[in-house]
Amino acid sequence: MMFSSFFSVHQVPSVWSKAVVTPIFKGGDSCDAINYRPISLTCVACKLMERIIAVQVLDYLRVNSLISKQQHGFLSRHSTVTNLLQSVNDWTLALNNRQNVAIAYIDYAKAFDVVSHVKLLHKLSAYGIAGDLLAWIRAFLTRRSQCTRINQSYSQYTHIESGVIQGSVLGPLLFLLYINDVTDVFNGDCK
Repeated sequence: MMFSSFFSVHQVPSVWSKAVVTPIFKGGDSCDAINYRPISLTCVACKLMERIIAVQVLDYLRVNSLISKQQHGFLSRHSTVTNLLQSVNDWTLALNNRQNVAIAYIDYAKAFDVVSHVKLLHKLSAYGIAGDLLAWIRAFLTRRSQCTRINQSYSQYTHIESGVIQGSVLGPLLFLLYINDVTDVFNGDCK
């Protein structure tokens, strides 16, 4: 009932809009900030609501075939491994048929941080996401703030102008939809 009421009035409680960013060490020189991945710790209740919404949105996207077949990120039963297997298969078939093969991989460095909320909401609308859901996602993305925690020390909260929340449930799905049409800029032969 609580989730339904927040959803129907397009609101996200202010505590849900605050995140504590914790740097997670990836490897390498521990003194170099680039070797840390920022993970946002957010409210558990918010994550539960995000999960409910994410499942429903993914069902909608799958039923309506709106996710690109070339998309391997952030989807169940899809990964870098499935991407590599499909790619090697495509390359092998093309080379066996004496066709040219050009390969381009894009690494979206810090991509989660620079997603434009206006453009993301426009893309969601183009996918048919509208009404209460689009309004709630707008509220989820806006008026966010975060602080950074290192050991037991916290920075001051700062307002977030763009990006999707790393460590959230909806963040990866929103990013996937943001880049879902990237292959549309290539010819129909592109895989």
